[in-house]
Amino acid sequence: MPRHARLKGEFSVYHIIQRGNERKSLFFSDDDRFRFLETLLRMKKKYNFLLYAYCLMDNHVHLLIDDNGNDISTLVKSINVSYVHYFNRKHKRCGHLFQDRFKSELVDDDGYLLEVSRYIHNNPVKAQMVTKPSQYQWSSYNIYTGGVKDKSGLIDKERILLSFSNNRSRAFQKYMEFVGTEEGNQVNVMDVEEPMGEDNNNDKFIKTMEDGRVKIKEMLERNEISYDELNSHIIFRNKLMREIRRNSSLTLKQIGELCGGVSESRVSRILTKLDG
Repeated sequence: MPRHARLKGEFSVYHIIQRGNERKSLFFSDDDRFRFLETLLRMKKKYNFLLYAYCLMDNHVHLLIDDNGNDISTLVKSINVSYVHYFNRKHKRCGHLFQDRFKSELVDDDGYLLEVSRYIHNNPVKAQMVTKPSQYQWSSYNIYTGGVKDKSGLIDKERILLSFSNNRSRAFQKYMEFVGTEEGNQVNVMDVEEPMGEDNNNDKFIKTMEDGRVKIKEMLERNEISYDELNSHIIFRNKLMREIRRNSSLTLKQIGELCGGVSESRVSRILTKLDG
């Protein structure tokens, strides 16, 4: 099936979703996440684009970018090439890290700009990683609410905050209230999920934590192992982690929680075969 030409504009705002190749993790540690943010800042200074919001999930990234006259494909490619060079060198790997073609949508009015920012900042809540956006460290939400000082100037928050109030404290409060309310019924923000008919819609794909619990229960019963014994069967547990990773969009933290309370960093080592 031929690819459709990407919709682009001059001096336009885009919602960008960049996914890990084969749904694999883009970050193995907090150091990786800090490096990605440093890369964003460096490229922002180089190309002078505006960054309204971001959220670093486990196997995908959301960016809300004003290209400021640059070609959006050039911007995303520059960010990716720099980060992949670091990631492959650090983790002694080679090959693709990102899915070849990033997803994008034009954000053509201020109303939709607000909706996309709300969607991006609620992504960790939707993924059941946290119960409220302020609990998630790897998004720009706390910069918008005054909880984190953006000394580097990574986020250009004025356009969105001024939509709520000219008073900074009032704008912070109004934005928190806005993000905390349900998204508009008529708004359909571009999502990370694959279109219908692709692999993650088959019966074996694990979409939720509950799906994961069902999968683990089935495999434990099949191998006559109780859940309490899981961490005593290291080879089986690690094999289970790898199978869940291949057939789900769950985060490393969620996989570790399902598989006997294993830490996110240890799950990362297991999945990259650096740990038994």
